[in-house]
Amino acid sequence: MAHPIIIQESSLRNYLSAFQDVLRPAQWTYFETVLMGLIHCQASRTLSGLLRTVAVLVSVWDLSRFLVSPRWSAARLAEVRYRVFCAEVQPLVAAAHEAQRLNRPRQKGRAKATVVTGYLILDDSTHVKRYAKQMSGLGWHYSSTDQRTMPGHSLFQGLYRVEDRQFPLDPQMYIQKSVCEQEQQPFQSKVDLAVNVVDLEEYLLGVLKDEIPPGWPAEAAKAMAITARTYAVYQVQQNPGALFHLRATTASQVYGGATGEDARTSWAVQATRGQILTFGGQPIPAFYHSCSGGVTEDALDVFGANFDTIVGVPDQFSLGCPDALWVERLTSQQIERALLQAGYPIGRLLRIEDLLRSRTGRILRLAVHHTRGTLVLEGKRFREALGNEVIRSTDFEVRADPGGFTFVGRGWGHGVGLSQWGAKEMADLAYQHQDILKFYYPLAEIRTLTGLVGQ
Repeated sequence: MAHPIIIQESSLRNYLSAFQDVLRPAQWTYFETVLMGLIHCQASRTLSGLLRTVAVLVSVWDLSRFLVSPRWSAARLAEVRYRVFCAEVQPLVAAAHEAQRLNRPRQKGRAKATVVTGYLILDDSTHVKRYAKQMSGLGWHYSSTDQRTMPGHSLFQGLYRVEDRQFPLDPQMYIQKSVCEQEQQPFQSKVDLAVNVVDLEEYLLGVLKDEIPPGWPAEAAKAMAITARTYAVYQVQQNPGALFHLRATTASQVYGGATGEDARTSWAVQATRGQILTFGGQPIPAFYHSCSGGVTEDALDVFGANFDTIVGVPDQFSLGCPDALWVERLTSQQIERALLQAGYPIGRLLRIEDLLRSRTGRILRLAVHHTRGTLVLEGKRFREALGNEVIRSTDFEVRADPGGFTFVGRGWGHGVGLSQWGAKEMADLAYQHQDILKFYYPLAEIRTLTGLVGQ
């Protein structure tokens, strides 16, 4: 039985209204016909079957032409659909973050970032189109319909799920690796194709607010936007086959998702759209940190010999940041307990001795002398064991006190690359974002991306 299109459900009416700017009035009838037909059709979902379900004056020929030769943008429809989904889940994700913040225990130092996890589910049952010669994706695929491997074109779909809300991804053609090699085109697995859910620029909108306060100067925000974009691009290009490239914590960049976006910082992403830092035409590993304390570090001393494109520089702009100088006193028992929990069992602590420092004065290696011997650790491992919020950097001196040890240090973070507080100070002094980036990355130059697939 055919049904006239009368949409009484307000949620469906509001959902459809989001697409009205994408389609002309004449196209809107076909759009409604297809959607309502798919909802109500219980038989075979052919075009004739859809039209038998919905009572509209539309011919099969007109509906076929609307779908096969569209004069509307499928990409634009997909973009609107994704934005509607983000708007729906945004308050749910914000509530989940707030619940985590309220329930976490109070502790000294910077609070750990809250995390809301989204799940990407892939439908690995491919749908083979045997006779579609003009379509991409040719190869041998397992057909869930025929329950055997057969030649054809493989169409698969994924599902993104977060906070009990689902977002079906657009169906995509999968091309076998052997076929890609024959046609001399890059191979992308089904995971690679499906992971391209969050666009690079949209990712940065969620990063910037959580990395620097929105009220900071405009040029500091621009410098940070370019730095964060460079870091993301570098991670993607270094690990193209990885299941994911960035974690939403300080281990990579603090990503707050849609709830992390703020108009005052998001404009900095738009103003620098596509710009990254490069050396020799390639993106650099644009590390950054909170405060250098007076001098930044050579990347190779922290991350290894492969990272020689970021060199340390004297940083007078970070001398006034909140953690330019810090003092922390710990008892011997606190240090012993922290080392034990980190997997370094020791006897009763006697003294701590620095063995090797970097060119800029940060501790590369130290010795923990105790009643059962000596434990030699890298400075960064010692800092991790005691807590990055407690020992704020490896640029510190340590002296023994009755019953414990006092650490006097400078800066917060690993010290490599851009100092966020230093960038703020430079912007306050009227430096432009290009000047800020040249100061902290003297070997790099700013270039604009072309043709990068969003990750």
